[in-house]
Amino acid sequence: MTDDLGGHMARQTARHRTARHLALVALLAGALVPLGAARAAASPGCLDETRPPLVPGLPLPGGDGCDDSTPPETAVVPSTAPNAAGFVRVTTMSFTVSVQVGDGDAGPFGVECRLVGPAQAHDWRACASPVTYAGLPDGSYSFAARAVDLGDRALTPDDGLPPTVTDTPDEDTTPATLAWTQDTRAPFVFVTQSAYDEETPTQPVVTSDPVPVRLNSSEAGSTFECTDDGDSVPCSGPRWELAHPQAGRHVIRARTVDRAGNASAWSEPVEFFVPRDLRRSRGWKAVRDAAYVDGDALRATRRGVRLVVPRATVGELRLIAPRGPRLGKVRLRVGRGDWHVVDLAGARSPLQQYVVLDRYSGTRKGKVVIETLSNKPVVVDAVVARPNRFPRETVARRPQLSR
Repeated sequence: MTDDLGGHMARQTARHRTARHLALVALLAGALVPLGAARAAASPGCLDETRPPLVPGLPLPGGDGCDDSTPPETAVVPSTAPNAAGFVRVTTMSFTVSVQVGDGDAGPFGVECRLVGPAQAHDWRACASPVTYAGLPDGSYSFAARAVDLGDRALTPDDGLPPTVTDTPDEDTTPATLAWTQDTRAPFVFVTQSAYDEETPTQPVVTSDPVPVRLNSSEAGSTFECTDDGDSVPCSGPRWELAHPQAGRHVIRARTVDRAGNASAWSEPVEFFVPRDLRRSRGWKAVRDAAYVDGDALRATRRGVRLVVPRATVGELRLIAPRGPRLGKVRLRVGRGDWHVVDLAGARSPLQQYVVLDRYSGTRKGKVVIETLSNKPVVVDAVVARPNRFPRETVARRPQLSR
């Protein structure tokens, strides 16, 4: 009986000593890793992560608390690079993603990507290079990729620490990102010119310099390309002026190019005709006025003085001249044809067009002669001597511009 009692007391004493020992261990653990303690510091040259022990020296799972704080970096190369304005003209975008490591870490590494946009958008998810998105509709997109240290992500050195302590990120914290706007639709171009001609509405005679032409695109921010008789000429919208056009027929075509580089079809031709300025000869004196073609005209005060325009094929003949109450008469003919009289007297007008031969009166060939009929003063400015038909190949000529 005494022996049983002694043994029981010995066992109780041993239990108390064990409890005190465990309490001491817990106290020491609390002193070494208090609430809110800092994470294990990164070790120089640390390439792998291990779990820190709660009490140094105890045979618990883990290691020295090494935290690899150098995440991998990411590089992305797109299959189609956006232009300077950030646009692409393709419906498929592919990205070659590579992982870059600067500390000798052997990995393993992976890649995660994200797409923001009107279609096929997704949050961060594992992906494999190359990453391809096909059949994208037009719109604005942003692609991002980040390299991930899969080995470090699987091992968290701070396991067992309070939840307020976090591990150093195991993925690239500055993902490689590419944003672009996709535009695959060609714009439309609108070309108009303000000259009005009752006699020839589709081929008006234009006496202004420069000649105004309006250019508009269906897409804001677009640029324009223009040709004059098939030759490239610089132009811009919405109001373009063709400066110092040569005398004769002009055929203007234009197209618009949007910010993505999509080009419209060439416009239908816009035509106009610039009169031939007259050159001074004996008996004529130059007079100047901003209203005249090229800023000058010719004045004569004697009967029988002439002006001669070089030989031409004439299906329509007009005289450009001012009108005034004291002005006299002139007559015109083509080659050896009939004379046609033009009376310049009338209400004052600085720029008047006199139709001498309309476009339905047939075709004549030869020099155009202008002759005064009295000693009254006359002023003549320019002439329109043009065919009433143009070669089909000239009308059908298309601009040749390389993109």
